[in-house]
Amino acid sequence: MLFGLLVLVVGCTSSPHPKQQDLPEFPVELIRFEQLFFGDLDTPLEQLKSEYPYFFPSQTPDSVWQAKRTDSLQQLLFQATTTFFEKDLFERTEHVLQYAQYYFPKEKLPTKVISLLTDVDYSLRAVDADSLLLISVDTYLGASHPIYEGIPQYIKNKLIPAHLEAALIDALSSRFVPQLNSRAFLNRIVQHGKRLLLHDYLAPHLKAQSHIQYTQSQWEWATAHESDVWRYFVDNELLFSTDENLRFRFLTASPYSKFYSYLDDNSPGRIGQWIGYRMVKKYQKRTGASLQEVLAANAQEILKKSRYNP
Repeated sequence: MLFGLLVLVVGCTSSPHPKQQDLPEFPVELIRFEQLFFGDLDTPLEQLKSEYPYFFPSQTPDSVWQAKRTDSLQQLLFQATTTFFEKDLFERTEHVLQYAQYYFPKEKLPTKVISLLTDVDYSLRAVDADSLLLISVDTYLGASHPIYEGIPQYIKNKLIPAHLEAALIDALSSRFVPQLNSRAFLNRIVQHGKRLLLHDYLAPHLKAQSHIQYTQSQWEWATAHESDVWRYFVDNELLFSTDENLRFRFLTASPYSKFYSYLDDNSPGRIGQWIGYRMVKKYQKRTGASLQEVLAANAQEILKKSRYNP
């Protein structure tokens, strides 16, 4: 009986994903470019231009770069990022890439990671640039950081250190999630659902709401109103609509989703992405499909075989 209970406990607590220490090694080089450019002012500009030519457009004169290195506002921004610890940044990025290599061993992933400042360009928090993975460290300072004053709250909620992995996976996702082949709303939400499922595999240790970058209250609203949202989509015949407005109402970043009804109150933006994720998860559970099989499945198959109806 004791052995049976032990097996039951182990079975309930075990994860389907490998532990980080069991992942294959992945050669990652981290370069803190913002420290070289703004921190080590003794490093000659010519040396930086020679080593990192892709950061210095030829049409920009050296005087502009020299002025930027010592600009008081740029230095203030740089100083704010020095608390973003190098070891933490390296290990978290390495783990995402290790999981990606584990699940997609044939993919040639970036091996050089470069952190830099982008003047808080939150649309570029992480960029997959083929052999390079770029990280804007000035976009992870925390939602309440004074440097973010004036930025809408729904955007500031995403600018926190805990969302680093989510931004990295989003940047890498186009390597693994097939391109959209239809403008139908169903296809759009399923594509986002596949992307969010990828998060479960490449950062399995994160809290569920961190993948979609919701706050706890936003996640709770989505969970409590899942059936209401789905019924709205079905009753208004939105699934096969190609109306571009649906993308802005339910898929892109916004302070709330736009039902034009009582559901607008307290709703998080991008609720269509969350519904797509829930549908894809249901499909995988019912079919037993692997990650690769789910990513390859078409939207109508996922809708049909998931029997999604919360």
